[in-house]
Amino acid sequence: MSAPVTTFTSSVLPPRERGIELGERFRAEIAATVASYRRLWVTRAGGEFDVDLWAERAWDTITRVAPVHADEIAGIAEGAGRPVEEIAAVNARTELLVAANPTGQSECSSVVSAPPGGSPFAVQTWDWYDAMSDGWFHWRYEQPDGRVVETVTEYGMLGKIGVNGYGVGVMLNMLHHANDAARVAEGTIGYPVHLLSRRIMDEATSFDDAVRIVQAPTSASTSLTVVDRSGTGATFELFPGGPGRLDPADGLLVRTNHFVSPEGEAGCLASTISDSSTTRRDKLLAAFGGTPPATPADVVAAMTDHEPEGEVGGICCHPDRAMDPVLWHRTLATVAIDVASSTLDVRADGPCGRREHPAAAATAGV
Repeated sequence: MSAPVTTFTSSVLPPRERGIELGERFRAEIAATVASYRRLWVTRAGGEFDVDLWAERAWDTITRVAPVHADEIAGIAEGAGRPVEEIAAVNARTELLVAANPTGQSECSSVVSAPPGGSPFAVQTWDWYDAMSDGWFHWRYEQPDGRVVETVTEYGMLGKIGVNGYGVGVMLNMLHHANDAARVAEGTIGYPVHLLSRRIMDEATSFDDAVRIVQAPTSASTSLTVVDRSGTGATFELFPGGPGRLDPADGLLVRTNHFVSPEGEAGCLASTISDSSTTRRDKLLAAFGGTPPATPADVVAAMTDHEPEGEVGGICCHPDRAMDPVLWHRTLATVAIDVASSTLDVRADGPCGRREHPAAAATAGV
């Protein structure tokens, strides 16, 4: 059985007050998230890394490019009793990871399906560091215009995977591009990609609105995959010098962690990390045979795929315990987006429903 999911519904409040409410409610969890990321950034750097300097840079960027979200982040910091720069760093955690070590980590798999005669939907495995296994929750909040937003996100972070009341859904998959290092060398941070996702959830009433939003210049390569109720969708491959775009083929879009668009392919660094991204995408495309799956359950079944323990390429990801435990990596959540009803189906752990690797579970008699 998967672990239970923490769900929190915010009161209808202005951004700063909503942040204060969240910070007060999850004070301990936010402190743990900050500590986990500080440890991760330093470990990924493999030496000295000035977390506080980059946190200040993150806060400076957020106050300039996203003042409304800066108000909410300031509220979270106040409610949690933390320096605002720490909460800014959590919201720019991808950008700080690139600054610490741009070689990165292979992770998430996403599928968008628009089946003939059916409602469009999307499914994502969120693969991340094992240390953050309990560092996330399912958040519902209402905007002043009455739209309800649902997002799976980390404690102190404004958004990640989600859907809004207009039926616009968004997913994230990390990418790695040669141009990332140049932005690190400049000592600058672009628009934090998690805040771009949150902005889509807050502002977009259609796919076309999302197209406008994702043009913001970023410094950490990431793909944002967007789909709306009409079934219109695409992946936007964000990188310094981008973005690129990947459109569905016959109602099916499969997204992992390498560049597919012509704009980004030349600088793609995924193969320097591992072959996992191409392996996972090929497996999913083969499983569907070019036909959009009919239901989220069909996607989850295809995603219940494992490699032998310690090897790469499993869609349902479990830790390689030969690694430093700080760097253990697994599927933390499986999320299905129903754009017709503007809701999320959120399950802790991978599609197989286990935290441990199946081989380890069998050995333990689980």
